[in-house]
Amino acid sequence: MKEKTILPVLFTLVMIICVLFLIWYIPALESRRFQLEDTRLSLETSQGRERRQQNEYDQTVAAIPVTESELQRVTPLAEAAKEEVKALKKERRSLRNEMTELTGNGSSDSQEVKDDE
Repeated sequence: MKEKTILPVLFTLVMIICVLFLIWYIPALESRRFQLEDTRLSLETSQGRERRQQNEYDQTVAAIPVTESELQRVTPLAEAAKEEVKALKKERRSLRNEMTELTGNGSSDSQEVKDDE
């Protein structure tokens, strides 16, 4: 009669162990699945950022020759304009000095010369 009582007890113990294992395993498995999905989404986001940055970098590198040629084209014009401004300021100063000499009113005109510089 002892054999008949041991089998159900043994079966019950095995079933309890299996249930406890499943109680532990199912949430652990779901947790790992969640972590895996989260890591996959994070990796996908990082790769998207990397692709976008690489695309921006490639566009910038491709635009460098165009920008350099435009800079070389515009630089002489800018230098010429700068020299013209200097010449016009110098001419304005000389005209004001000449006007000051002709009118003899040096105090108010010298203030205007300082304001223009």
